[in-house]
Amino acid sequence: MKRRKQREIIMTCIYQYLLLNTDIDTIFEDNLDLNDKDSISFIVSTTINALNNAEEYTEQINHHLKDWTFDRLGYVERAILLMAASEIHEGELDKAIIVNEAVELTKHYCDEEAYKLINGVLDQL
Repeated sequence: MKRRKQREIIMTCIYQYLLLNTDIDTIFEDNLDLNDKDSISFIVSTTINALNNAEEYTEQINHHLKDWTFDRLGYVERAILLMAASEIHEGELDKAIIVNEAVELTKHYCDEEAYKLINGVLDQL
């Protein structure tokens, strides 16, 4: 599975966790293809890192939101920001790639102008 699809699954897992407050293992069961062992590691580790460090990432994101707060954002936007913050802090990929992938997800799943906010915040992390 390509990384873009993996990120879409990560976003979905974080979104479901934030919105439904469902057990993460149940969310993984519903969203992971257990036959794709190569993808599972990246999806699980990035999702868990984003959720375990959500408070720290939220604080950093809030610092870069002007006249807005993380809690006022939609759940999809929150999920994308947490996922991207997790990847940026892991430092395994170039930040520009992570930001671009987050912007593409935002363009696909969020309001028309939301990608500008996502791009602006992630550029500053």
